[in-house]
Amino acid sequence: MEIQTGKHLRHALTRPGALISLLVLAAAAGVGGAIAAGGAAAASAVGAAILIWFLVVVVVAVRRAQRDFYAAYAQQRGLRWDHHASVPAATPLLRRGDSRRADEAFEGKLPGDLDGELALYTYEESGSGTSDAKEIHHFTIVVSPLPGLEARLPGLFVQRRSGFRFLDGAEDVFRKTERIELESEELDRKCEIFADRRCDAVWLRQLFSPTFVDFLAESSPEGFAFEVENGTLCVNVNRHRGKADELDGLCTAAATVAKRITDEAAE
Repeated sequence: MEIQTGKHLRHALTRPGALISLLVLAAAAGVGGAIAAGGAAAASAVGAAILIWFLVVVVVAVRRAQRDFYAAYAQQRGLRWDHHASVPAATPLLRRGDSRRADEAFEGKLPGDLDGELALYTYEESGSGTSDAKEIHHFTIVVSPLPGLEARLPGLFVQRRSGFRFLDGAEDVFRKTERIELESEELDRKCEIFADRRCDAVWLRQLFSPTFVDFLAESSPEGFAFEVENGTLCVNVNRHRGKADELDGLCTAAATVAKRITDEAAE
């Protein structure tokens, strides 16, 4: 199951009301152009009117396709669907930017049997210098509480790798967190791991068991990362995902991470 934009676009283009509006808009543009500047202007005005009509129809079709997909996804999985939900500023990702929102959110027992919230999350940053342009960043996230772990795990951050690995040592001089090095070349190419300096180093080593490392390196979704801070887990992938298997996969991966942390904390 995924967003069926093409189906909705075909339907929107052939609706009688849409075709009538096209004829009216084109006729009005042609008459106005002819009166103002003659035949050539009339042809240009008609072309512009048709283009504007088509763009409006596309936007409407995309929105309807998205709405139908999200409604079906929520219904089939027994989740509460909210168009614009608030996201708690509980982890670094959820505090980024000048403004933050959840464009679509699903709450309840998520796939993988994890209680939490699945959301298409967006944050915006104001332009710097003389530019007024905003930078918009999209993620798909799962947020779930991990109660009772605030003292054991005040902060753990498994981030998508960025930059060159040979710069790690120089960058770490300026970090407030401590880099966690594991004996996995595959994971090291994919992720960077940092922990709050209050975390027990021995316990962290036990947390990253060989099975868990293999999951993160090889089985987790594309672009996967997660953060744990003061009892809240935020699992994320870049971009808004629009396929049911992608959303289910992220929820299942979040459940795997949550179970591994809580199981290790209970030992």
